[in-house]
Amino acid sequence: IVRATRPATVIETGVDQGMGAVVLCSALLRNAREGHPGKYYGTDINPDAGYYLQPPYRDCGQILYGDSLQSLEGLPCKVDVFINDSDHSESYEQAEYEMIKNKMSPGAILLGDNSHVTSKLAEFSMREGRRFVFLSEEPANHWYRGGGVGISLPR
Repeated sequence: IVRATRPATVIETGVDQGMGAVVLCSALLRNAREGHPGKYYGTDINPDAGYYLQPPYRDCGQILYGDSLQSLEGLPCKVDVFINDSDHSESYEQAEYEMIKNKMSPGAILLGDNSHVTSKLAEFSMREGRRFVFLSEEPANHWYRGGGVGISLPR
């Protein structure tokens, strides 16, 4: 999605070790080499999170430590791609979507890592007049049933 849409700003809540941050920043760096620079902001409550985000990826990425709702509230920029992967409670997930609602660019894309468990991104999409797509993981011959990712898109 980051390579295809060339966003100016990517936000990910819930960084953990930072492997997702590295993948996202790698896409942003490739976009920048093609004339479309972008910035990554990750949020995590754990001050030790994000240790994989080292140069060159740190050149376009930054971790904001503390509660993600407070970090999102302080963002001075529009959000082009938002990835929810922090506190997986329904109420917190919904609070994050509500917090960024007025910061979304017209073409913003939202991804919900927890959409196989909650319907919060689907409900948010319906309320805001957006499209919602669910991509289901279907592992073959594996003990894990698979999860899924929700995607909220503008109409």
